[in-house]
Amino acid sequence: MGMMGRRIVTMARILLCGVSATCLTPGSAFAGEANTAAPEDGTAGKNDMQGLDEIVVTAQRRSESLQRAAIAITAVTSDELTRTGIVDTAGLTNVAPSLQISNIGGPVNNFYLRGVGNFVSNNLSDPAIAVNIDGVYIGRPGAVQGMFFDLQRVEVLKGPQGTLYGRNATGGAINIISTKPVLGEFSGYANFELGNYDARKVNGAINLPLGEKAALRVAGQVVDRDGTYSDGTGDDKQQSVRAQLSVELSDTVRTTIGADYAHQGGLGAGATVKGLDPDDRIGLSDPRAQAVYASSFDFLAGDTLHPLSRDVYNRNNYWGLYLQADIDTSLGQLTILPAYRRSSIDYRTTATGFYSPYIEKTDQNSLEVRLASKEGARLAYIFGLYGFSERSSGDAVISFQYINNYFKSRTKTDSYAAYGRLTYSITDQFRLSGGLRYTIDDKSARINQINATVVCPGVFVPAPAGPQFCFGGPILPNTYGSEAMFFTPGGTIIPVQPFGAGDIVTAAQSAVDASKVFRKLTYRVGAELDVSRASMLYASYETGYKSGGFFVTIDDPSFKPETISAITIGSKNRFFGNRVQLNIEAFRWDYKNQQVSLFHTNSVGGVDFVTQNVGKSRLQGIEVEGQARIFAGTTLNATAQYLDAKNRQFVYSSAAAAGAPTTGCPVSGPVSGNYIVDCSGKRPSQAPEWTYQFGIEQRLPLGNLGSLTLNADTRYQSSVYTGTELLDKQKGYWMSNLQLSWSSPDERFSVAGFVNNIENKNVVGFSQPNPAVSSLVATSLRLPRMYGVRVGASF
Repeated sequence: MGMMGRRIVTMARILLCGVSATCLTPGSAFAGEANTAAPEDGTAGKNDMQGLDEIVVTAQRRSESLQRAAIAITAVTSDELTRTGIVDTAGLTNVAPSLQISNIGGPVNNFYLRGVGNFVSNNLSDPAIAVNIDGVYIGRPGAVQGMFFDLQRVEVLKGPQGTLYGRNATGGAINIISTKPVLGEFSGYANFELGNYDARKVNGAINLPLGEKAALRVAGQVVDRDGTYSDGTGDDKQQSVRAQLSVELSDTVRTTIGADYAHQGGLGAGATVKGLDPDDRIGLSDPRAQAVYASSFDFLAGDTLHPLSRDVYNRNNYWGLYLQADIDTSLGQLTILPAYRRSSIDYRTTATGFYSPYIEKTDQNSLEVRLASKEGARLAYIFGLYGFSERSSGDAVISFQYINNYFKSRTKTDSYAAYGRLTYSITDQFRLSGGLRYTIDDKSARINQINATVVCPGVFVPAPAGPQFCFGGPILPNTYGSEAMFFTPGGTIIPVQPFGAGDIVTAAQSAVDASKVFRKLTYRVGAELDVSRASMLYASYETGYKSGGFFVTIDDPSFKPETISAITIGSKNRFFGNRVQLNIEAFRWDYKNQQVSLFHTNSVGGVDFVTQNVGKSRLQGIEVEGQARIFAGTTLNATAQYLDAKNRQFVYSSAAAAGAPTTGCPVSGPVSGNYIVDCSGKRPSQAPEWTYQFGIEQRLPLGNLGSLTLNADTRYQSSVYTGTELLDKQKGYWMSNLQLSWSSPDERFSVAGFVNNIENKNVVGFSQPNPAVSSLVATSLRLPRMYGVRVGASF
């Protein structure tokens, strides 16, 4: 484990023992009923005299209080989602200290949890952080747009999810749980929001009873906001709708049928250029950024780059269907969950600093069947079977202007799994658990790619004449179908041909037609101890796995599975009449063959987007979370996380054909035509050492005039590497939010004024060096200061 690991575990033991020994003695003040059952809607009532609210989660496939779940989890309630204005996954970074999510172009988000994640921009690899909507796994990370409305809560699970979930996830999972229909109730709400950047948002829902045994809930949202960069990019245009029908077919059979649709439009994500003032938020098609491109020199082409245009767009559509049937049997509750989802993505972006048009169509089918024992059994069990099928096609152009990559991919994934978990209560206070999951992933890919490179022969002229450049030449076309220029009428590729004034263009074709079956057994063991009715200790050891796959290059086109082992030791506690909560978690994760996706120069000088196994990494630390209701209307909360993250073995190669790779790591060579990049010992990307969050909620009753509520919170994050090259860093920063809201006495009407990112910090969320011109770095910024007014009404 190493000295640092032993120190962290020892510190955790001291903290946990301190809590159990000093805070939970018979004379301690705590509410014996602190962990009482909570309502099924996920939150308890807001009677201040009852102490802190309870949150119900289903992260372990059972309804249980968050404080009784012996796992590493953060839950974000619907109220918090509304208050912080979250409309997509990227916004979760502000409320979950473990998460780092940034948009990197089109609908693609970069997910990292405690420094674990991967750059999933196409259909050739799986995410390390799984996203599930109402229990249905979403295979493509870009297909989760338009989900964030009418939600009951969002659960962020930290660490491998190897025994209870549909698809394996090594880094964690994000569970999005929508609000379900309520039988026998006619109700609804509507929220209207206006803000800066001409932001307009409308969302609402209506719940309709259909007799005594059925109910229909329909919800929708429209978001329309102008771009946050000077060229109009970074806008948000989306429309979403969701309908769900719940029916009690009998006393023992309940069903819910759901359908949803979302459209994402607008110009899409934006970026600026490193070196320009981020506070000016200068977009890439702004003349000031265009001037930087026009002065950036591509030595191989013997010419400067051309300015980027604003020819960008999002035309993305997502829809899905699911049916959940819950059947009470003598053995427990049987759940059957079939689902279908389709995403149709069509976008063109320059947010990564280069032209990248992409079309992808994905169909996925899944079926999960699981049996959970009845509540209160001494031996509790969950058994399940899972099947997943995905068919995806993608057409893309990755254009660095003088180096282009044209590729078409057709991928298939069929995944099957059987899993089970047993929990045995040795005493009423002490439980042991164990789980197993066996997974078979059958993957295949057919990929065709053309690498095209513009070369100015004169740049290689030796002294004394010296290099002769090719200024004023054209760039390679970056539209679909333009790769036809590299073929003869008979279909034979043209390896070298004239291009522009003095240039030549070289082209190489490569293809992959491969399939492989990956098999893996993952497991979990754990122990739980109720120190009192309001406090518990828990520990677990769990393994995780993510299958390998394929990409296209003229070099080795495959990567191996990655695996993880995780140790977690934690304590969850409530004291002083249920008014104080203190949760502590210590963790250590060890990765092998970790998958990292990045741009890579191949052996003929072309640029490929590849996924490589880079060896081993270690992540360990402590997270402490506390809440306190210090007065009847005053609630404080605080969270702190320390993360010790290190690449123990991170070595990869880059072909020397186009020069040394762009990286912040030591480079050796070239040897045998390759540079060797060694990032061992460095901190991983998106892994801040320290993260803090502090917040306060102050409620002020106004009698017959209703009530006022003030919410204020702030978040600190220490410096992080913002790209996989470990080259650029975002310095540590604070970011704060404020909301003042009024509610009517019956809480049916509300008005709120809010401001998010009070400091107006323009924070870099992701950075991407241009593989053709290493000094040119595009940086994606998180949202600037956002403020506005929100009005709500319910019945």
